[in-house]
Amino acid sequence: MKKAIIVLFAYFSIFSCSNSNDDITEVVTTPPVVENKINLTSNYYDDSESVTLRWTLSGNTAYDHYKIVRSDSPNGQQTEIGNSSPNQFAFISAVPFSSYLEYQIIGIKSNGEQIKSNVIKIERPEIKLLNLKIFDAQFDKNSGKLYLLDTNGKVAIYDVNTNTVTHQISTNATLGFADLGTYNGNVELYVPRNDGWVDIYDGNNLALKDQVNFGMPLISTVYHNGKLYGSSASIEIIKSVDRTSKTLVSQSPQYYSNSGRMKKSVGTSVKLYTITQNIGPVDMDLYEFDLNGNYVSHMDDSYHGDHPLNYRIFETFPDGRIITASSGSVYNSQMVYQNDLPAGNSKLSSFDFDSNSIIVGSMAKAIEFYNINSYAKTKTINTKKFPYKVFSYNNKVVCISSVTQLNLQYYDYSNVIPENVMIEIFDK
Repeated sequence: MKKAIIVLFAYFSIFSCSNSNDDITEVVTTPPVVENKINLTSNYYDDSESVTLRWTLSGNTAYDHYKIVRSDSPNGQQTEIGNSSPNQFAFISAVPFSSYLEYQIIGIKSNGEQIKSNVIKIERPEIKLLNLKIFDAQFDKNSGKLYLLDTNGKVAIYDVNTNTVTHQISTNATLGFADLGTYNGNVELYVPRNDGWVDIYDGNNLALKDQVNFGMPLISTVYHNGKLYGSSASIEIIKSVDRTSKTLVSQSPQYYSNSGRMKKSVGTSVKLYTITQNIGPVDMDLYEFDLNGNYVSHMDDSYHGDHPLNYRIFETFPDGRIITASSGSVYNSQMVYQNDLPAGNSKLSSFDFDSNSIIVGSMAKAIEFYNINSYAKTKTINTKKFPYKVFSYNNKVVCISSVTQLNLQYYDYSNVIPENVMIEIFDK
Protein backbone atom coordinates (compact mmCIF):
# COMPACT_ATOMS: atom_id res chain seq x y z
CA MET A 1 0.00 0.00 0.00
CA LYS A 2 2.80 2.42 0.80
CA LYS A 3 4.43 1.71 -2.56
CA ALA A 4 1.14 2.44 -4.34
CA ILE A 5 0.82 5.87 -2.71
CA ILE A 6 4.37 6.78 -3.73
CA VAL A 7 3.72 5.80 -7.35
CA LEU A 8 0.45 7.79 -7.40
CA PHE A 9 2.20 10.90 -6.00
CA ALA A 10 4.89 10.64 -8.68
CA TYR A 11 2.21 10.37 -11.37
CA PHE A 12 0.39 13.49 -10.25
CA SER A 13 3.69 15.39 -9.96
CA ILE A 14 4.62 14.52 -13.55
CA PHE A 15 1.12 15.44 -14.78
CA SER A 16 1.20 18.78 -12.98
CA CYS A 17 4.61 19.70 -14.46
CA SER A 18 3.56 18.75 -17.96
CA ASN A 19 0.60 21.21 -17.86
CA SER A 20 2.40 24.28 -16.36
CA ASN A 21 3.47 25.57 -19.83
CA ASP A 22 -0.16 26.03 -20.81
CA ASP A 23 -0.45 29.03 -18.38
CA ILE A 24 2.51 31.07 -19.86
CA THR A 25 1.45 34.05 -22.08
CA GLU A 26 4.08 35.70 -24.31
CA VAL A 27 4.12 39.56 -23.81
CA VAL A 28 5.10 41.69 -26.84
CA THR A 29 6.22 45.25 -25.88
CA THR A 30 5.25 48.06 -28.38
CA PRO A 31 7.34 51.27 -28.13
CA PRO A 32 5.17 54.34 -27.32
CA VAL A 33 4.38 56.68 -30.21
CA VAL A 34 6.26 59.98 -29.70
CA GLU A 35 4.59 62.95 -31.34
CA ASN A 36 6.77 65.16 -33.49
CA LYS A 37 6.78 68.48 -31.65
CA ILE A 38 8.77 71.70 -31.41
CA ASN A 39 8.75 73.07 -27.87
CA LEU A 40 9.41 76.82 -27.78
CA THR A 41 10.47 78.89 -24.75
CA SER A 42 11.61 82.51 -24.50
CA ASN A 43 13.33 85.15 -22.40
CA TYR A 44 12.30 88.79 -22.90
CA TYR A 45 14.71 91.57 -21.88
CA ASP A 46 13.00 94.90 -21.26
CA ASP A 47 16.18 97.01 -21.06
CA SER A 48 17.37 96.01 -24.54
CA GLU A 49 13.87 95.34 -25.89
CA SER A 50 14.96 91.98 -27.25
CA VAL A 51 13.81 88.37 -26.96
CA THR A 52 15.77 85.12 -27.01
CA LEU A 53 13.84 82.17 -28.45
CA ARG A 54 14.97 78.61 -27.71
CA TRP A 55 13.38 75.39 -28.85
CA THR A 56 13.75 71.67 -28.31
CA LEU A 57 12.49 68.74 -30.40
CA SER A 58 10.55 65.60 -29.64
CA GLY A 59 9.92 62.77 -32.08
CA ASN A 60 12.23 61.52 -34.80
CA THR A 61 11.56 64.06 -37.54
CA ALA A 62 14.53 65.63 -39.27
CA TYR A 63 14.09 69.25 -40.36
CA ASP A 64 15.65 70.96 -43.34
CA HIS A 65 15.49 74.36 -41.60
CA TYR A 66 13.37 76.47 -39.27
CA LYS A 67 11.39 79.65 -39.87
CA ILE A 68 10.87 82.21 -37.11
CA VAL A 69 7.59 84.13 -37.46
CA ARG A 70 5.90 86.95 -35.56
CA SER A 71 2.45 88.56 -35.46
CA ASP A 72 1.17 91.66 -33.67
CA SER A 73 -2.30 90.42 -32.78
CA PRO A 74 -3.80 87.18 -31.42
CA ASN A 75 -3.79 84.61 -34.23
CA GLY A 76 -2.93 87.47 -36.60
CA GLN A 77 -1.06 87.44 -39.88
CA GLN A 78 2.46 86.15 -39.39
CA THR A 79 5.62 87.75 -40.75
CA GLU A 80 8.83 85.80 -41.18
CA ILE A 81 11.60 87.54 -39.24
CA GLY A 82 14.38 84.98 -39.69
CA ASN A 83 15.39 81.38 -40.29
CA SER A 84 17.92 78.96 -38.90
CA SER A 85 19.78 75.81 -39.88
CA PRO A 86 18.76 72.29 -38.75
CA ASN A 87 21.25 72.31 -35.88
CA GLN A 88 20.48 75.81 -34.60
CA PHE A 89 17.97 75.94 -31.74
CA ALA A 90 18.11 79.59 -30.61
CA PHE A 91 17.30 82.97 -32.14
CA ILE A 92 17.66 86.51 -30.81
CA SER A 93 15.39 89.25 -32.13
CA ALA A 94 14.72 92.91 -31.44
CA VAL A 95 11.15 93.35 -30.16
CA PRO A 96 9.04 95.98 -31.95
CA PHE A 97 7.46 98.62 -29.75
CA SER A 98 4.00 97.11 -29.52
CA SER A 99 1.65 96.14 -26.70
CA TYR A 100 1.13 92.58 -28.00
CA LEU A 101 3.32 90.19 -30.01
CA GLU A 102 3.32 86.47 -30.79
CA TYR A 103 6.32 84.35 -31.81
CA GLN A 104 6.37 80.85 -33.30
CA ILE A 105 8.91 78.44 -34.80
CA ILE A 106 7.99 76.48 -37.91
CA GLY A 107 10.07 73.40 -38.75
CA ILE A 108 10.31 72.72 -42.50
CA LYS A 109 10.92 69.10 -43.55
CA SER A 110 12.71 68.16 -46.77
CA ASN A 111 9.38 67.31 -48.41
CA GLY A 112 7.96 70.74 -47.51
CA GLU A 113 5.80 69.52 -44.65
CA GLN A 114 5.61 71.96 -41.73
CA ILE A 115 5.58 71.33 -38.00
CA LYS A 116 4.62 74.34 -35.85
CA SER A 117 5.73 75.04 -32.31
CA ASN A 118 3.62 76.41 -29.50
CA VAL A 119 3.06 80.19 -29.55
CA ILE A 120 4.97 82.53 -27.24
CA LYS A 121 3.24 85.81 -26.27
CA ILE A 122 4.83 89.09 -25.19
CA GLU A 123 2.25 91.40 -23.65
CA ARG A 124 3.04 94.98 -22.58
CA PRO A 125 -0.25 96.73 -21.78
CA GLU A 126 1.60 99.87 -20.65
CA ILE A 127 2.41 100.62 -24.30
CA LYS A 128 -0.41 102.66 -25.82
CA LEU A 129 0.35 103.76 -29.36
CA LEU A 130 -1.91 106.45 -30.77
CA ASN A 131 -1.69 105.40 -34.44
CA LEU A 132 -1.46 109.01 -35.57
CA LYS A 133 1.19 110.68 -37.74
CA ILE A 134 1.39 113.82 -35.65
CA PHE A 135 3.01 116.94 -37.08
CA ASP A 136 1.68 119.48 -34.57
CA ALA A 137 0.44 119.50 -30.98
CA GLN A 138 -1.04 122.12 -28.68
CA PHE A 139 -1.29 121.71 -24.91
CA ASP A 140 -3.76 123.29 -22.50
CA LYS A 141 -1.77 123.53 -19.27
CA ASN A 142 -4.89 124.31 -17.26
CA SER A 143 -6.86 121.19 -18.18
CA GLY A 144 -4.09 118.77 -19.16
CA LYS A 145 -5.52 118.26 -22.66
CA LEU A 146 -3.25 117.59 -25.62
CA TYR A 147 -4.60 118.54 -29.04
CA LEU A 148 -2.98 116.40 -31.72
CA LEU A 149 -2.99 117.10 -35.48
CA ASP A 150 -1.94 114.46 -37.98
CA THR A 151 -0.96 114.53 -41.64
CA ASN A 152 -4.16 112.80 -42.76
CA GLY A 153 -6.39 115.59 -41.44
CA LYS A 154 -7.27 114.02 -38.09
CA VAL A 155 -7.56 115.98 -34.85
CA ALA A 156 -7.60 114.27 -31.45
CA ILE A 157 -7.77 115.21 -27.78
CA TYR A 158 -5.57 113.23 -25.38
CA ASP A 159 -6.24 113.73 -21.67
CA VAL A 160 -2.95 113.29 -19.82
CA ASN A 161 -4.78 112.97 -16.50
CA THR A 162 -6.56 109.79 -17.60
CA ASN A 163 -4.07 108.70 -20.30
CA THR A 164 -6.82 108.31 -22.88
CA VAL A 165 -7.89 109.73 -26.22
CA THR A 166 -11.24 111.29 -25.39
CA HIS A 167 -12.25 112.69 -28.80
CA GLN A 168 -11.12 112.32 -32.40
CA ILE A 169 -12.40 113.73 -35.68
CA SER A 170 -11.44 113.63 -39.35
CA THR A 171 -11.49 116.97 -41.18
CA ASN A 172 -10.84 115.65 -44.71
CA ALA A 173 -8.49 118.60 -45.18
CA THR A 174 -4.77 119.37 -45.30
CA LEU A 175 -4.02 121.07 -42.00
CA GLY A 176 -1.49 123.64 -40.89
CA PHE A 177 0.00 124.60 -37.52
CA ALA A 178 -2.74 125.40 -34.99
CA ASP A 179 -3.19 127.49 -31.85
CA LEU A 180 -5.26 127.50 -28.67
CA GLY A 181 -7.13 130.47 -27.28
CA THR A 182 -9.95 131.52 -24.95
CA TYR A 183 -13.01 133.20 -26.43
CA ASN A 184 -15.98 134.25 -24.30
CA GLY A 185 -14.54 132.19 -21.45
CA ASN A 186 -14.28 128.97 -23.49
CA VAL A 187 -11.16 127.22 -24.78
CA GLU A 188 -11.05 126.99 -28.57
CA LEU A 189 -8.74 125.23 -30.99
CA TYR A 190 -7.93 127.14 -34.19
CA VAL A 191 -6.90 124.88 -37.07
CA PRO A 192 -5.74 126.40 -40.39
CA ARG A 193 -6.27 124.60 -43.71
CA ASN A 194 -4.55 124.89 -47.05
CA ASP A 195 -7.82 125.92 -48.70
CA GLY A 196 -7.72 129.21 -46.81
CA TRP A 197 -10.14 128.47 -43.96
CA VAL A 198 -9.55 128.29 -40.21
CA ASP A 199 -11.77 125.78 -38.42
CA ILE A 200 -12.72 126.76 -34.87
CA TYR A 201 -13.34 123.78 -32.55
CA ASP A 202 -14.70 123.55 -29.04
CA GLY A 203 -11.75 122.71 -26.79
CA ASN A 204 -13.80 120.23 -24.77
CA ASN A 205 -15.20 117.96 -27.49
CA LEU A 206 -13.93 119.16 -30.92
CA ALA A 207 -17.39 120.27 -32.00
CA LEU A 208 -17.02 122.61 -34.98
CA LYS A 209 -18.14 126.05 -33.73
CA ASP A 210 -17.26 128.31 -36.66
CA GLN A 211 -15.08 128.85 -39.72
CA VAL A 212 -13.14 131.91 -40.87
CA ASN A 213 -11.96 132.44 -44.45
CA PHE A 214 -8.56 134.12 -44.96
CA GLY A 215 -8.74 133.93 -48.75
CA MET A 216 -5.24 132.44 -49.13
CA PRO A 217 -3.60 129.05 -48.51
CA LEU A 218 -2.62 128.85 -44.85
CA ILE A 219 0.34 127.22 -43.15
CA SER A 220 -0.31 128.48 -39.62
CA THR A 221 -2.61 130.53 -37.42
CA VAL A 222 -2.28 132.17 -34.01
CA TYR A 223 -4.90 133.79 -31.78
CA HIS A 224 -4.78 136.74 -29.38
CA ASN A 225 -7.32 139.12 -27.90
CA GLY A 226 -10.18 138.22 -30.23
CA LYS A 227 -8.06 138.33 -33.37
CA LEU A 228 -6.88 135.47 -35.57
CA TYR A 229 -3.66 135.81 -37.56
CA GLY A 230 -2.93 133.70 -40.62
CA SER A 231 0.28 133.10 -42.57
CA SER A 232 0.36 131.74 -46.08
CA ALA A 233 2.23 128.89 -47.68
CA SER A 234 2.45 130.75 -51.00
CA ILE A 235 2.56 134.53 -50.44
CA GLU A 236 4.39 136.62 -47.83
CA ILE A 237 1.41 138.21 -46.16
CA ILE A 238 0.17 138.06 -42.58
CA LYS A 239 -3.51 138.83 -42.17
CA SER A 240 -5.47 139.57 -39.00
CA VAL A 241 -9.18 138.73 -38.87
CA ASP A 242 -11.70 139.53 -36.15
CA ARG A 243 -12.93 136.34 -34.45
CA THR A 244 -16.45 137.67 -33.89
CA SER A 245 -17.26 139.45 -37.16
CA LYS A 246 -14.94 137.26 -39.28
CA THR A 247 -13.88 140.35 -41.21
CA LEU A 248 -10.37 141.45 -42.20
CA VAL A 249 -8.77 143.85 -39.72
CA SER A 250 -5.40 144.41 -41.34
CA GLN A 251 -2.63 142.78 -43.34
CA SER A 252 1.07 143.22 -43.91
CA PRO A 253 2.45 144.32 -47.29
CA GLN A 254 3.62 141.55 -49.60
CA TYR A 255 7.40 141.22 -49.64
CA TYR A 256 8.69 137.98 -51.08
CA SER A 257 7.02 134.64 -51.68
CA ASN A 258 6.50 132.81 -48.39
CA SER A 259 5.77 134.10 -44.90
CA GLY A 260 6.24 130.74 -43.16
CA ARG A 261 5.12 129.30 -39.84
CA MET A 262 4.31 131.80 -37.07
CA LYS A 263 5.07 131.91 -33.36
CA LYS A 264 3.79 134.76 -31.21
CA SER A 265 5.28 136.86 -28.46
CA VAL A 266 2.86 139.27 -26.77
CA GLY A 267 3.74 142.31 -24.71
CA THR A 268 2.71 145.84 -25.58
CA SER A 269 2.15 144.53 -29.12
CA VAL A 270 1.71 141.22 -30.94
CA LYS A 271 5.02 140.12 -32.40
CA LEU A 272 4.77 137.30 -34.94
CA TYR A 273 8.03 135.55 -35.78
CA THR A 274 8.04 133.40 -38.92
CA ILE A 275 10.45 130.83 -40.34
CA THR A 276 10.06 129.94 -43.99
CA GLN A 277 9.63 126.41 -45.27
CA ASN A 278 10.73 124.67 -48.48
CA ILE A 279 12.79 127.60 -49.77
CA GLY A 280 16.46 128.40 -49.46
CA PRO A 281 18.13 130.07 -47.78
CA VAL A 282 15.83 129.68 -44.80
CA ASP A 283 14.65 133.05 -43.54
CA MET A 284 13.27 134.42 -40.25
CA ASP A 285 11.03 137.50 -40.17
CA LEU A 286 9.23 139.57 -37.56
CA TYR A 287 5.76 141.04 -38.19
CA GLU A 288 4.41 143.39 -35.56
CA PHE A 289 0.73 144.20 -34.98
CA ASP A 290 -0.86 146.32 -32.25
CA LEU A 291 -3.10 144.66 -29.69
CA ASN A 292 -6.16 145.42 -31.83
CA GLY A 293 -4.77 143.52 -34.82
CA ASN A 294 -3.52 146.48 -36.89
CA TYR A 295 -0.31 145.99 -38.85
CA VAL A 296 2.65 148.02 -37.56
CA SER A 297 5.94 146.89 -39.09
CA HIS A 298 8.08 144.15 -40.62
CA MET A 299 11.71 143.20 -40.01
CA ASP A 300 13.85 140.64 -41.83
CA ASP A 301 16.71 138.84 -40.11
CA SER A 302 20.20 139.77 -41.26
CA TYR A 303 21.58 136.26 -41.72
CA HIS A 304 19.52 134.51 -44.42
CA GLY A 305 20.49 131.03 -43.33
CA ASP A 306 23.89 131.68 -41.73
CA HIS A 307 22.65 130.11 -38.50
CA PRO A 308 20.28 127.16 -37.94
CA LEU A 309 16.55 127.72 -38.51
CA ASN A 310 13.85 125.06 -38.60
CA TYR A 311 10.14 125.87 -38.85
CA ARG A 312 9.17 122.52 -37.29
CA ILE A 313 11.38 123.02 -34.20
CA PHE A 314 10.50 126.56 -33.22
CA GLU A 315 9.37 128.29 -30.00
CA THR A 316 9.40 131.72 -28.37
CA PHE A 317 10.63 132.27 -24.81
CA PRO A 318 8.33 134.01 -22.31
CA ASP A 319 10.57 137.10 -22.63
CA GLY A 320 10.50 137.15 -26.45
CA ARG A 321 13.70 135.28 -27.33
CA ILE A 322 13.48 132.61 -30.03
CA ILE A 323 14.85 129.07 -30.00
CA THR A 324 14.89 126.79 -33.04
CA ALA A 325 16.42 123.84 -34.86
CA SER A 326 17.95 120.60 -33.59
CA SER A 327 20.96 122.61 -32.39
CA GLY A 328 18.87 124.62 -29.92
CA SER A 329 19.90 127.92 -31.53
CA VAL A 330 18.85 130.98 -29.52
CA TYR A 331 18.11 134.43 -30.98
CA ASN A 332 17.15 137.59 -29.12
CA SER A 333 13.86 139.38 -29.73
CA GLN A 334 15.45 141.31 -32.61
CA MET A 335 16.45 138.01 -34.26
CA VAL A 336 20.15 138.44 -33.46
CA TYR A 337 21.85 135.06 -33.01
CA GLN A 338 23.07 134.41 -29.44
CA ASN A 339 24.32 130.83 -29.07
CA ASP A 340 23.41 127.13 -29.28
CA LEU A 341 22.46 125.07 -26.25
CA PRO A 342 25.40 122.95 -24.97
CA ALA A 343 23.79 119.68 -26.11
CA GLY A 344 26.86 118.09 -27.70
CA ASN A 345 25.93 115.73 -30.51
CA SER A 346 22.34 115.36 -29.35
CA LYS A 347 19.66 116.25 -31.88
CA LEU A 348 17.01 118.38 -30.18
CA SER A 349 13.38 118.06 -31.20
CA SER A 350 11.22 120.34 -29.05
CA PHE A 351 11.28 123.12 -26.46
CA ASP A 352 9.09 124.37 -23.64
CA PHE A 353 9.69 126.49 -20.55
CA ASP A 354 9.00 126.86 -16.87
CA SER A 355 10.16 129.68 -14.63
CA ASN A 356 13.69 128.30 -14.34
CA SER A 357 14.36 126.04 -17.28
CA ILE A 358 14.29 125.41 -20.97
CA ILE A 359 12.80 121.91 -21.22
CA VAL A 360 14.17 120.09 -24.25
CA GLY A 361 13.35 116.86 -26.06
CA SER A 362 16.39 114.99 -27.37
CA MET A 363 16.77 112.15 -29.86
CA ALA A 364 19.19 110.63 -27.32
CA LYS A 365 16.04 109.27 -25.60
CA ALA A 366 16.14 112.02 -23.02
CA ILE A 367 14.44 115.14 -21.74
CA GLU A 368 17.07 117.72 -20.83
CA PHE A 369 16.77 120.82 -18.65
CA TYR A 370 18.85 123.94 -19.31
CA ASN A 371 18.96 127.07 -17.18
CA ILE A 372 16.70 129.62 -18.86
CA ASN A 373 19.31 132.40 -18.50
CA SER A 374 22.78 130.82 -18.45
CA TYR A 375 21.84 127.88 -20.74
CA ALA A 376 23.82 125.44 -18.55
CA LYS A 377 22.43 121.91 -18.46
CA THR A 378 20.91 121.13 -15.06
CA LYS A 379 19.10 117.80 -15.37
CA THR A 380 18.40 114.81 -17.63
CA ILE A 381 15.42 112.44 -17.62
CA ASN A 382 15.74 109.24 -19.65
CA THR A 383 12.74 108.36 -21.81
CA LYS A 384 11.45 105.07 -23.18
CA LYS A 385 11.32 106.33 -26.75
CA PHE A 386 12.35 109.39 -28.77
CA PRO A 387 10.89 112.74 -27.60
CA TYR A 388 9.11 114.61 -30.40
CA LYS A 389 7.17 117.26 -28.44
CA VAL A 390 7.62 118.20 -24.78
CA PHE A 391 5.34 120.29 -22.55
CA SER A 392 5.73 121.54 -19.00
CA TYR A 393 2.70 120.63 -16.85
CA ASN A 394 2.95 121.79 -13.24
CA ASN A 395 5.57 119.50 -11.64
CA LYS A 396 5.57 117.09 -14.59
CA VAL A 397 6.76 116.92 -18.19
CA VAL A 398 4.42 115.56 -20.85
CA CYS A 399 6.30 114.02 -23.76
CA ILE A 400 4.96 112.93 -27.15
CA SER A 401 7.50 110.29 -28.16
CA SER A 402 8.20 108.88 -31.59
CA VAL A 403 8.44 105.10 -31.71
CA THR A 404 11.44 105.40 -34.07
CA GLN A 405 14.38 107.79 -34.10
CA LEU A 406 13.96 110.84 -36.35
CA ASN A 407 16.64 112.29 -38.60
CA LEU A 408 16.39 115.89 -37.40
CA GLN A 409 18.28 118.62 -39.23
CA TYR A 410 19.42 122.16 -38.54
CA TYR A 411 17.63 123.31 -41.68
CA ASP A 412 14.54 121.32 -42.48
CA TYR A 413 13.86 120.57 -46.14
CA SER A 414 11.99 117.33 -45.48
CA ASN A 415 8.90 116.11 -43.70
CA VAL A 416 10.40 114.59 -40.56
CA ILE A 417 7.24 113.27 -38.93
CA PRO A 418 6.86 110.22 -36.65
CA GLU A 419 5.13 107.16 -38.08
CA ASN A 420 3.57 106.51 -34.67
CA VAL A 421 3.73 108.03 -31.20
CA MET A 422 3.06 107.34 -27.55
CA ILE A 423 2.64 109.63 -24.53
CA GLU A 424 5.18 109.54 -21.71
CA ILE A 425 4.77 111.52 -18.47
CA PHE A 426 7.58 112.21 -15.99
CA ASP A 427 8.08 114.04 -12.72
CA LYS A 428 10.45 116.98 -13.01
